[in-house]
This record gives sequence, structure tokens and C-alpha cells, in this order.
Amino acid sequence: MDVETARETIAAEAPPRLRLAELLSELGAHDGDTPPPPREASLTVGALVDKAAESGFGFLIGVLALIAIPFVGVSTPFGLAIALLGGQLMVGLRRPWLPERARRRALSMAMLDRVLGLLARRTRWMTRLSRRRWEMAIQPQLIGLGIVLLALGLALPLPIPGSNLVFLIPLFTYAVGVLERDGVWIVAGHVATLINMALLMVFGATVVAVLERLWHWVA
Repeated sequence: MDVETARETIAAEAPPRLRLAELLSELGAHDGDTPPPPREASLTVGALVDKAAESGFGFLIGVLALIAIPFVGVSTPFGLAIALLGGQLMVGLRRPWLPERARRRALSMAMLDRVLGLLARRTRWMTRLSRRRWEMAIQPQLIGLGIVLLALGLALPLPIPGSNLVFLIPLFTYAVGVLERDGVWIVAGHVATLINMALLMVFGATVVAVLERLWHWVA
């Protein structure tokens, strides 16, 4: 077997992965059962931003959405950060920007390992369903608006178990659509955003009224 044939065989045997997972691997994240290779213990948010500068906003928004999943009760800073990125996308910026203080914040490699592991275990089906298509649906301003609305919803301290996922799943859908250049996922993100905004309009007043009653009862 010659070298070229060997390479083709390895490529054929390697399972397809989302672009998001590939970029995390390039940054040193590890999802295997064996110990990871020697690497730094942490990575700065600035390094993530720089990687996003090469691959677009989808990478950074997807990573922040996945990191936010297990952190119940602290969705506000994640939501505001994602809203800032969505606003930049909406006004036409080509490269994401975060304040220097946020760039210096360290993320442990173990956290990125968990994110990559989550991608490997739970999103294989998305890999089969994602491909470059419907690129006319990839309109940055409209996508940015949807991301801002979802991120602000994520930032709301709603006292509802699992409410974060209502916003995080469409945010991740947008991220996949942007990274994979798949307009079908973008359209799915738009539909989910419209549904979420309708639900907020219907139930938002009810939630506020319940919170006001609880406050008066406690006070």
C-alpha cells in the first residue's frame, strides 16, 4: 500500500465531525478515552476570539452556548456576551471583538474537553445532516438579530427549570449553520427564534406577575 492510498484509507475511516469540533481540537481540546497529549492547563477567551476571527462568529457563539449549558443560575453573563457578539454580526463586523478584561479570562482545558466530548457524543447526527446548501439564507444581519434576541432571553433570570435550553439550542443551531454554511440550519434557527419570541410575549407577563406576587408575599 503506497502513502497516498494509506492517507485515503485513514481519511475514509475517520468519522466526520462538525467544524466546531475540529476547531476545538485544533486549540488542544481532547475527547478521547486516553490521556490528552502535553498541553497548557488553560486557554484564554482571547485565544478563542482569535480562532473565531479565522472561522467566523459561529465558532465563538457555539462554544459559549455549550459552556453555558451546565451552569444553571449564571446564564446572564453568558447571554450578554453572546448578545454582544450577535450585535457585532448584525452591524456587519467581520471579526468578533470582546473587551480586554474578558479576553484575559482563562478557560480550563478540562472545560473545553467536556464541550468537545458533548459534541462527540450528542451531535453525530447533526454531522450527517449538515452540508453546504441554501447559502442565500445566510444573511449576517438577520442572523445577528436572531442571536441578540435569543441571547437577551438567555440573560433573563427566569425561574423556570430548563428554560436556558429554550434559548441555547437555537443559538447552537445558528452557530452550526454559520460554520457549516448550511442555510437549512439557519432557517431552523429563525423559526425557533420566532417561536421563542412568541412564547415570551404570551408568558412573559405571567412570569412577571408571579414574581411580583412572590416578592410582595416575602416582603
